[in-house]
Amino acid sequence: MRPPLPLLRLSTRPLLHIHAHPKPLSTTARPTHPTASPNRRYFTYATLLLSGLSTGLLLSLYLPRPQLLQLIYPLPTPPPHAADSVEAREHAEGLERELQGLELGASSPAGSSLEQAAQREREQISRYTEHRPYATTPPGPHSLTGYSLRGPSRFAIPPLVFASRDRKEQIFFLHLGTGLCGHEGVVHGGLLGTVLDESLGRTALLALPTNIGVTATLSLAYKKPTFANQFVVIKTQLVEVKGRKAWVEGRIESLEGEVLVEAKALFVEPRMAKFLDNSSVKAALA
Repeated sequence: MRPPLPLLRLSTRPLLHIHAHPKPLSTTARPTHPTASPNRRYFTYATLLLSGLSTGLLLSLYLPRPQLLQLIYPLPTPPPHAADSVEAREHAEGLERELQGLELGASSPAGSSLEQAAQREREQISRYTEHRPYATTPPGPHSLTGYSLRGPSRFAIPPLVFASRDRKEQIFFLHLGTGLCGHEGVVHGGLLGTVLDESLGRTALLALPTNIGVTATLSLAYKKPTFANQFVVIKTQLVEVKGRKAWVEGRIESLEGEVLVEAKALFVEPRMAKFLDNSSVKAALA
């Protein structure tokens, strides 16, 4: 037999006891600062918020706004002036002065001398002749752009046109008023199509034998929104002429050269055009 296992000996060491010794309270009082009341804090925050909103509103009225912001938060359009009012006449005179100050060609390349820029401008002017459609033609109720849409906040002044001497290219300078919009501040796409139809048609009719033609096809590609109350540049070019058909293409650009709308069109001369009176058409194209 195995000897019995020795009994476990209980430790006689005393258990450890943790005694908490509380720290004596400090007799020195901390300095207290007066706290602002909740009402005063709310009043301060409200004042700062109203000041920021007022400043932002004033700046948005007088500083140029980003195009995206203008699309999302457009400014309200004021009503147009009466056609026979002093304000309408002064507005048209101001636009005419601004129009006459525009340059025919694009801005000069960086690094070019003033003499080179002047030489290019003289060459361009010698290639083009100046025209003012609807300026001398008496307005009639049958004309959409020459009569119905003519006036303050619409087409306040006639367009300025430069036609190449070979009649294959034309450059139009046109002001688009605030009354030509679909979305607030953005010119209606259908109106831009009408403007391109007439501009392309002018270039095509000059190439047709009788100067009489109708729109057969017109395709448009809208690239960017066209904002109202600005001058735009319309450039058209004759692509091909075959008998009674004329193909043309063009685009609407901003003054900075940004393409807004592109277009292609086919104009066809009616078979009986030689028997029609084209005196009014020739007068409009002159």
